[in-house]
Amino acid sequence: MKLLDNNPLKRPFPDRDFDRSSILGMFWVGLFVFAVLFFLQPYGMHAEGNFFLTCLGYGLVTFLVGSAYLFVTSEVLGWKKFGDGWTLGKWVLDCGLLLAFISVGNFIFYNFTVNWTAFDPLILATITVPTVIIGLFPIAFSGMAIQLRAERENQRVAGEVQLARLEGGKTFVPSRLVSLAEGGVMIDPANLLFCESRQNYVRCVFLKEGVVAEETILGTLSGLEEKIGEPLSRCHRSYLVNLLHVRQARGNAQGLKLELVGTTEEVPVSRAYVGVIRERVMG
Repeated sequence: MKLLDNNPLKRPFPDRDFDRSSILGMFWVGLFVFAVLFFLQPYGMHAEGNFFLTCLGYGLVTFLVGSAYLFVTSEVLGWKKFGDGWTLGKWVLDCGLLLAFISVGNFIFYNFTVNWTAFDPLILATITVPTVIIGLFPIAFSGMAIQLRAERENQRVAGEVQLARLEGGKTFVPSRLVSLAEGGVMIDPANLLFCESRQNYVRCVFLKEGVVAEETILGTLSGLEEKIGEPLSRCHRSYLVNLLHVRQARGNAQGLKLELVGTTEEVPVSRAYVGVIRERVMG
């Protein structure tokens, strides 16, 4: 069972997939920028023409540039903002890049409002670099708070899951044989340890006469889940797990890690499924 790194920057950070919540988050950031500029007018800010529309423009640029950055990095460039490789340190760097692009976008918008009289790379650098450097400090501290809160909650659930498995003993599951794929090996679902999705294939790990074996079949995780049902439980978008074989559980900021009998591999439980897994184990 792996232990969490003492360095918070190297520890897992909650997944940041691109979805509706990403867009909503940038909307609130843009609204915050507009509100600060319009109501507080920092540094005696003023603008020629309609001040309301100018402040609204900064908020809109923040929203559009931020949303575009999140979409391009996640969906176009394929940056993996999830899994063991997604750490607090990478999240901080990601936020720094996001802040830099937003600064550039608002610098361009500012020049648009002043007829491009301040469009100079040196001015851009003197604005963007300090903004990013200073902004990284509150970003890092807020990230550590998010990470610590998620770790504590998931570690608590991991303890409950492990205790429930130790106290509950073995649950009786009627013996039956199913074929993992057409013409494939016949196994008892109770002997399955976990199933992992690999694009158009599914890797199935199971116990065969007390020894860990595996078979890769053509199909989808959803199809296998529907076909087999109990005792498999969805625990991650890429995993099904047999909770009867859980030996140990631990929590990190991304969810849970389950260690199963007979194998050293850990099966992840994403945040979306932590509550479901807890309920199934606790009965």
